[in-house]
Amino acid sequence: MVKVIIPKFQFITYRYRFLLLYVMFGALSLVVELFITRALMSFGFRYSIGAGVGLIAGILLAFVLNTRFNFKIAKGKIKRALFYFSAISLGAFSFQIIIRKYLIEFGISMDLSRFLIAGTFFIVSYIIHRRVTFKEYKKVGVAIYADGVEDIKKIHEKISEVCDFIHIDIVDDTYKKDCGDIKAYRAEVVRAYWEKKEIEVHIMSRTPSLYLKDLLPHVDTIYVHTDIDENISDVLAKIRNGGCNPGLAVSLRERLNDIYPYLDMINDVLLLAINNPGYSGQKFDIGIMQWIKELDKRKDRNNFKICVDGGVNNETIKLLNVEKVVSGSFVLNAKDPIKQIMYLQTSGEYDEY
Repeated sequence: MVKVIIPKFQFITYRYRFLLLYVMFGALSLVVELFITRALMSFGFRYSIGAGVGLIAGILLAFVLNTRFNFKIAKGKIKRALFYFSAISLGAFSFQIIIRKYLIEFGISMDLSRFLIAGTFFIVSYIIHRRVTFKEYKKVGVAIYADGVEDIKKIHEKISEVCDFIHIDIVDDTYKKDCGDIKAYRAEVVRAYWEKKEIEVHIMSRTPSLYLKDLLPHVDTIYVHTDIDENISDVLAKIRNGGCNPGLAVSLRERLNDIYPYLDMINDVLLLAINNPGYSGQKFDIGIMQWIKELDKRKDRNNFKICVDGGVNNETIKLLNVEKVVSGSFVLNAKDPIKQIMYLQTSGEYDEY
């Protein structure tokens, strides 16, 4: 009986980890806020000053704890996330001040009323933060090849709905001479199994337009490379006009600068931490970290998301402070694929839940 209860408890704590940690960090920030407020008042400062300093300290503490241990926001998005977090927190606090005076009339102390009201607003604030502040926390996708070899049904049985998105790889003989038959239409099969999941496709071909007809109705994001035999702007426009998010992929054998002229046309950048696109099981190349730093420094960083693919496993995941990662063999070849996904989603901290 105990063996059954423990796994269920672990899964529940994992499934609701964001909310649980958010509540814990929120409670801790309230304690710090009230402590600072009372400390400053004891030194002769007015309540308004003490409460203001305490509130700012509490907000910053909650934000740092959530971005460090909970939502894993990419470095390039930290400033924007802090702005949203502060605005939402201040808005909630202002509304609480209006209600607090009514509680005080019933004899409830200021400190206790702050806890009671904040606790009531935790769920509302949490929902808003998830939809606005922390909407771009690190997501994990599982890679599937669009050929006749991958058993999509079996993969669905292995990973169920645990991953955040599905990543389909299409590679033809212009990128890999010994590739198998391309079956782009299998994107429809993938959509049938993962109806509500985000589905993205990475086309490794010098003529990506050949596959758009089969892909556009069933996927959300399509990545192409810059070293193609077609006009890049035209291809990106076709993807956008077809109802999908256009993205650009670049491997370490290519140049990162080649994607810069098109960043205003895309929503996503796929960085391949490998040298030979189209071949699974390659080792992670640490050189990709410099590319991430370069992209994070750009002024338009808030306009696109970064996804890293290639060599993502239990060790390399800890290095990647980006919005999305893709893993294939590390997940699908494991005895417990779902546990591997959970491990990646928490940046190696799943065992703590």
